[in-house]
Amino acid sequence: MVLSLKTLLCIGCGCFAGGVLRYLTSYYICTRWQISATDMPWHTLFINFGGCLFMGLFCGLATAGFIESPNLRLALTAGLCGGYSTLAAFAFENTMLFRAGNFLTAGSYIAATLVGSIICFVAGYAAANCCAR
Repeated sequence: MVLSLKTLLCIGCGCFAGGVLRYLTSYYICTRWQISATDMPWHTLFINFGGCLFMGLFCGLATAGFIESPNLRLALTAGLCGGYSTLAAFAFENTMLFRAGNFLTAGSYIAATLVGSIICFVAGYAAANCCAR
């Protein structure tokens, strides 16, 4: 791994795009479905699933040799996916659900996030491997 200004700028640009995309996705889902702070946080669940799916896809494509540039790989994975799907929102939302007494919703959200994220990563990785053949 090489640390350079160019690498940091590539990651930063990807992270900027991921953060903006996350906000727009969250805004659209919350306003469309009228989600409140004590409801199941569907917006973050879908964002985390999508982030894991694309992380798996980009990692698989890099492994298969389709993404040769280390800076592009980092821009897509650490930058775009990292900026798009962060578990900090997950921790905050579960804290709010627990404080509101919504224990079943919080437990369901935790289980769905953990299982679904792994499934989506594997699916993205497998899709990349299919493209490589």
